[in-house]
Amino acid sequence: MGVLNPTADPANVVQALVYTLMDVFDASRDLYQTLRHKEKRGQAQQLRARGYPQSRRISYVEDDELQTDESIVLDKAAVTRQFEIGFQDIGSLFSVGDVFSQTALQSQIISLQSVIITTFLYGPTSPEPITHHLSSVIAACRAARTIAVDVLAAQHERQSAVKLPPPRSTPSPPATSPRYRPHPYPVTVLPSSTTRSNELVKYSKHETRSSNADSLTLANPTINDLASRPKPVRTDTELTSYVTQNSPNTQYCLYARDLQRHPSQALHSSITSSDPYCPYCKQTLHLSPGKSWEIFKDDDGMERCFQIQNRFVVKCHREGADGGYSCILCSRSRTCRNDTVCGDVKALIRHIWMDHDAGELEDEQDAIEVLDERTRRRDSGMSFTESRRSRRSTSLNPKRSQGRRRFEREVETLEIRSKRDN
Repeated sequence: MGVLNPTADPANVVQALVYTLMDVFDASRDLYQTLRHKEKRGQAQQLRARGYPQSRRISYVEDDELQTDESIVLDKAAVTRQFEIGFQDIGSLFSVGDVFSQTALQSQIISLQSVIITTFLYGPTSPEPITHHLSSVIAACRAARTIAVDVLAAQHERQSAVKLPPPRSTPSPPATSPRYRPHPYPVTVLPSSTTRSNELVKYSKHETRSSNADSLTLANPTINDLASRPKPVRTDTELTSYVTQNSPNTQYCLYARDLQRHPSQALHSSITSSDPYCPYCKQTLHLSPGKSWEIFKDDDGMERCFQIQNRFVVKCHREGADGGYSCILCSRSRTCRNDTVCGDVKALIRHIWMDHDAGELEDEQDAIEVLDERTRRRDSGMSFTESRRSRRSTSLNPKRSQGRRRFEREVETLEIRSKRDN
């Protein structure tokens, strides 16, 4: 039985308000598509007026930089997911809610409906361009989603504090090495030694740094086997992500946490296969085995190249089919109050490219800097391309402005011999 059933008990006020908000999101998307079609018709009329022949078909190329109605779909999914988390943990009491949640959700429904009605009534006669109205609808949906997710997360936290029993004293577990702790999924064990000649260049500080994820709260205090697993937080950026305050209710996948806590743990065979998926939560991971994402960063006037390994993406994924990816760099940052949840791998890589500097990537073990003393050349349509060899990749930026950082699609993982071995 779905938690967003429109025929639910009328006493479940929060559930009814969330369902109403879902309908408003659908109305916002319909209005967005209507305005978008109107804009395309206006462009077609302008081309015909300039002598564009009627016999030729007009094609439109969507710009990746522009926002689309996909963000509204993700806004709706984010609110639905947050409600489902609270409903599964608290039960029917979460559907009823409290006066704080009910008032806040009603306010967001009214605000979003006001933007839709104003745009629908006065948009056609307004001197503002259609793109201005499209941006207004997207911004209103994003604001409603952010506040609704925060409201539901805060309600979950309040009701969890009342629901959880007082902690009970338990005997201390025997002192054993963490590497022998049983896992709820098969684990691939790394050999004791590796060949240094096939390693990418890394900084020595990677070997001594400690993970901040071990200091987080427990995911479920009633399960002894999960006693050492941290509990992450949730937020968002860009077109396929959303930003919210740190909340202990959203979690990384258990397998992702193990990768975070054990830097030497190899990826499971299910991830290195042709159809990668998580061995624990069974989520499909859209990765290409043997490839990595390449990011170029400007650091004090010098361009630095980092390869984001598939292992980094795997340890950022969240449990569930629609869990998305949570940025571990944001989770570890002491200056960042919010974390980032992205809808897909491309959004995660784009967030890292835009919102994190070279110093943070330098400290990340699974973000490898490619050091190459050979010269680079500027190639047409490829931004900067190294002359060491050809790469099957294309720039994700339609055009590159001077001084702007960029990233490229997946490239073959390079094998660079460390200078210490020469």
